[in-house]
Amino acid sequence: MKYDVIIAGGGPAGATTAFYLAKQDVRVLLLDKAVFPREKVCGDGIAPRAVRSLYRMGLQERLDGHFNKFHGFRFAGAGKSMVENRIPATPRFPDHGYIIRRYELDKIILDHARDNGVEVWENCKVTAPLVHNGRVVGVKAIRDGKETVLESSVVVGADGHSSPLGKAMGLLVDNPLYLGICVRQYFEGVEDIGDYLEIYPESGVNPGSGWVFPLTRDGVANVGVGVMLYHAQRHKISLHRYYDTLLHHSYHVAPKMKNARPISPLRGAILRLGLGGSKVECPGMILVGDAASMTNPVSGEGITYALETGEMAAEHILDSRMSGKGFHIDPAEDSFREKLEKRYRSYFRLGTLSVKWANKNALMRPMLAAVSRRERWREHMIRVLMHLKH
Repeated sequence: MKYDVIIAGGGPAGATTAFYLAKQDVRVLLLDKAVFPREKVCGDGIAPRAVRSLYRMGLQERLDGHFNKFHGFRFAGAGKSMVENRIPATPRFPDHGYIIRRYELDKIILDHARDNGVEVWENCKVTAPLVHNGRVVGVKAIRDGKETVLESSVVVGADGHSSPLGKAMGLLVDNPLYLGICVRQYFEGVEDIGDYLEIYPESGVNPGSGWVFPLTRDGVANVGVGVMLYHAQRHKISLHRYYDTLLHHSYHVAPKMKNARPISPLRGAILRLGLGGSKVECPGMILVGDAASMTNPVSGEGITYALETGEMAAEHILDSRMSGKGFHIDPAEDSFREKLEKRYRSYFRLGTLSVKWANKNALMRPMLAAVSRRERWREHMIRVLMHLKH
């Protein structure tokens, strides 16, 4: 079987790539080992920048009125204080985000791609790239218990942080500077939540950070904690101990959780961050989303960059058709990584360094105390955190 493009992975990055290609009449096949809906460990916060991408895809009516919107942020500040602010209005981005379980969001985006002409094979596990003379020319996969060989002009790896395709081609970089770990769980009966994302770099979980993201206004929330891998290794951090501290012994979060009841198991995940955990491309194949290490090192948010790199990947593939060779991608001729670096490198580099050197109570608390005094500074902090400047 021969396709123009084969995409491994049906999450937001893969489904977005497929959507934009199918809109241009590209014969695209999307494969995923799961059957949707399926679980995905995430904080479930859909930032304003991601909302812009979803609206551009035509999904506003599917989201509005169906999921909880958030309109601001709440941070644990200096001492026992809190720092709060609404999302500042900007010409380019909406003044709100959503909190949507990935169990629901990913199916919405995948179904939207399918409705726009994408051929989707669920319950189909990609096992290896098909390589000829050093070039990826398709994939091997198992469907209905049988191995099948699928050829294509281009392969897109949207297969997550562990990216079997990226690993097989030597594209993954396991540097702790660009790896994070997190755990999260759903609760009901969480008190004092509404339409703000709540972020808690409290002393008991520092240099990590906890969060409480309200899925509904009546007490259902996503509660979790995350930390950079190099911090965890250096300080011998137990993430489960940090999580227990957040739930039961922290100043801000523990009171909210005193009558809360878990409604899901505790689940964990690894994050590739800041564009440093992946080489992104090789002849015939590019990576997107988590596989391309496109998670914000400051906020840990990845959906924005899954959507944006999916659209960028589609444009990159469509541009390759102009070369006269049909769909033909080769880093030596036109580098996808260079396009990602041009768009994100300065922000990601600054974010990576700030988390490494400034994510300490001795620096963070005074900074938050200063920021809390002026609305203009609070708005600037939110724009930086959510990457709302470009």
